[in-house]
Amino acid sequence: MYKPPFIAVFIREVDRITKRTSTRNLLIWVPVIVFLFLASIYIQGGMKNIPVAVYDADNSSLSRKIISYLEVSKGLHIKKYLNSSQEVNNVFLNDNSIHGVFVIPKDLQKNVLKGKQTTLSIFTNSSNIVYGNILKKEAYTIVTTVSSGALLRRFKAAGMTSDKAMNLVMPITVHTDALYNPYYNYLYYLVPGLLTVLLQMIIFFVATRAINSEFSEGTFFELFKISGESPFTILMGKALAYTLFGMVISLFIIVVIFGIFQIPVYGDMARLFLLFLLFVVVNIFLGFFLSAIFEDQILSLDIAFFYNSPAFVFSGFTFPILGMPAFDQFYAQLIPYTHFLGSFFKIYQMDVPSVYLKDDIYALLIFLVIGLIGSYSILKIKIHNIKNK
Repeated sequence: MYKPPFIAVFIREVDRITKRTSTRNLLIWVPVIVFLFLASIYIQGGMKNIPVAVYDADNSSLSRKIISYLEVSKGLHIKKYLNSSQEVNNVFLNDNSIHGVFVIPKDLQKNVLKGKQTTLSIFTNSSNIVYGNILKKEAYTIVTTVSSGALLRRFKAAGMTSDKAMNLVMPITVHTDALYNPYYNYLYYLVPGLLTVLLQMIIFFVATRAINSEFSEGTFFELFKISGESPFTILMGKALAYTLFGMVISLFIIVVIFGIFQIPVYGDMARLFLLFLLFVVVNIFLGFFLSAIFEDQILSLDIAFFYNSPAFVFSGFTFPILGMPAFDQFYAQLIPYTHFLGSFFKIYQMDVPSVYLKDDIYALLIFLVIGLIGSYSILKIKIHNIKNK
């Protein structure tokens, strides 16, 4: 039965993908196993019950109130009560599970009642900045609450009305609204980023072997005949096959992973689907471009790894791009993931109008044009050389 060349190339490529163990593993088993495993790491969403130690040198009703607040805090767990300042100095060395020490100074209550400023010291093991930031946030909340309450009682005891006393204690109040990820949930932030950068690497890697493998395995002449001797048909047929697998992985992320772990999507699924489609196609043609240039599969995979491995860091996901040196900011723009990530979070968490995505979309389209024209030109040159031989 006659098949159009484009369909023939597509069917042939799907068959090659499913029969090649390494490609099949990357496109099927890695997403199913690795993606679920990575998501499960962050299933708690945030850090809770961080072990801390407390040294109470005051032993007053106010210091005990502070300790009671520490005990009921969801973010902290008092693992050890210390008896001397010497223990404070050695606690991190003796117990590496403790990430913070709260030191309540002597005469704390007396100084507060006299209106004297006093300091509650907090030592944090900030070798892990996540622990350090959480401890500082919890400490600030607790100390502010306790000290405000102590002053409020003092002013009311002096005969002030509740409103007047409150105005003296807190003349300025701060109201904050945490938008888009109000619970600071790591599951909502880290997992989508990790899975999408792995999606880029998977698609790029398999596409990097799509053309040069035909030359190394001696099957390019067969492909050339099936395609009707058209390099464009070769690229389009192969691209459709990899796009099919890439979009299945994308749907697995959006529907299955997000569904199982209850990661909310605030934007509409249609725009998110189209963004993933563009992202997948961009990486396919960039991989084709590399595959057409280098016939050595190992060399092309090494270059693909060198190009893709820093994507997570340079995308601004772990550290803002504006804080990077000028060269690193420039290099970040040369990676498709940087532009995909910007639009992804704008749709997934912020649900912004499409007009705010245009810069990232234009950048991805430029990558697509480069990959398509580059792979087509190199492939055409190689076919011309083969014909001459």
